[in-house]
Amino acid sequence: MVQFLSRFFPQRTERPLYDLFAELAELLVQSSDTHSKLLGHGYRERTRIAPRLHEQSTVAEELCRRIAERLVQSLITPYEAELLYDLALTMADAVDAMEHTAELLVISRVGQLPTPLLEAAKGIERAAEYTVAASWKLSSIRELGDYYIQVRKLTRQGERLVRRALGELYSRGGSVQELLPLHDVSESIRRTIVLQERIARLTDLLRVKDA
Repeated sequence: MVQFLSRFFPQRTERPLYDLFAELAELLVQSSDTHSKLLGHGYRERTRIAPRLHEQSTVAEELCRRIAERLVQSLITPYEAELLYDLALTMADAVDAMEHTAELLVISRVGQLPTPLLEAAKGIERAAEYTVAASWKLSSIRELGDYYIQVRKLTRQGERLVRRALGELYSRGGSVQELLPLHDVSESIRRTIVLQERIARLTDLLRVKDA
């Protein structure tokens, strides 16, 4: 009966839900752009840009709440609902991780970042662009293509760049007060990268489940 209804009323139950995911994915793109700008500037500009990431994180949480409410009303299976809710939360967590990086940079007054971290931020932007394109296909998930593979490549590259940045940091030396904030910023960027791979993996699980 549920399958019968879902086939005949897809607009009323499914499309609004997927529209919310597309909106959340577009917010991820905007946040990754803000994140890159913030990493590339000095302290003064960072204090101006950081509140934008806080606003984007707040909007992401609100979108998660709306998605949760829509899932309660939907006619999809509990397993699929759990995957979709986890997907929404992970996307919001990625935005939150970028806001956390911004907070660390402002609070610690870290100066210029190592070039590999700036390159890793560009990879975060590219992964977000893949994610927004994938979000448009949630209603026809079998057409997802190689989204997960592409994000995994970016994840491996991003983690290598973070390790390179840490290597440069420790080889340069300095006091603990100088090294620790940069280490924390590097690990925060790494967390964003890992969360983006989780987004892609959850999306791919939906494709596998639908196969």
